[in-house]
Amino acid sequence: MATKSLKTSIITSVISLGIIFTLSTEIIYLILNTYLSKEVKNFLKFPRTLKDVKILYDALTGHENNNIHVLICYVATYIFLQSFSLPGSVMLSVLGGTLWGSWNALILVSFCSGTGSTICYLLSYYLGQPIIQNYLSERMERWNEKLNAHRKGLFSYIIFLKTTPFLPNWFINIASPHLGVGVGVFYWATFFGVAPLSFIHIQAGDTIHRLSETDEFTFLTIQNVVTVSLVAIAALIPIILGKRFESQEKSKVG
Repeated sequence: MATKSLKTSIITSVISLGIIFTLSTEIIYLILNTYLSKEVKNFLKFPRTLKDVKILYDALTGHENNNIHVLICYVATYIFLQSFSLPGSVMLSVLGGTLWGSWNALILVSFCSGTGSTICYLLSYYLGQPIIQNYLSERMERWNEKLNAHRKGLFSYIIFLKTTPFLPNWFINIASPHLGVGVGVFYWATFFGVAPLSFIHIQAGDTIHRLSETDEFTFLTIQNVVTVSLVAIAALIPIILGKRFESQEKSKVG
């Protein structure tokens, strides 16, 4: 049971987070309303399907839209979603692939994911302690044991967790600052950890873009071969890291 002081701290944290979320939502609304053309506003919604992505792409690439303004809106929205662990980043990654191509979009998405997740990390560090202490203490203890077993390779371990679905991304974000994961390690591990899966989503968007540019589409191209090879390599990362951590645990037990 939470003590009276802990309940007060929880209420304070929830109110503070609510205020920050409300202000952030208003800022995003202001950015979108300022920088997007009237044409885009008629189609403006978080894309849920590939069809939504195609419609939004066509609207965003219209002649009335400034590319820099589209970029600002995209980055702000992506970081907002990641900061508060809201759904929608997958389809935004697909949209990024349609707008900027695979490699540019990958860097952009990794930056947005790292920045947004780090904001979530900082919110948890400054405001989340009472909530975590009351509602997630047992889960935190179990994960702390795992982290302690991998302190020497903490950077690789966080990359592994960000690449695989073993732990929810929101939990890694809010728990890390309270378990000795430094903000620098956390940011760069997120930057690289989200890249493999994001690249697959982005590649889908890039394909949509290329199909919209021409009626002819050849699968067997140098770009596609390189892309598929890199995706295959990226898919091996969690397996390789998983075996590494498994062998480390076995050696410690032995």
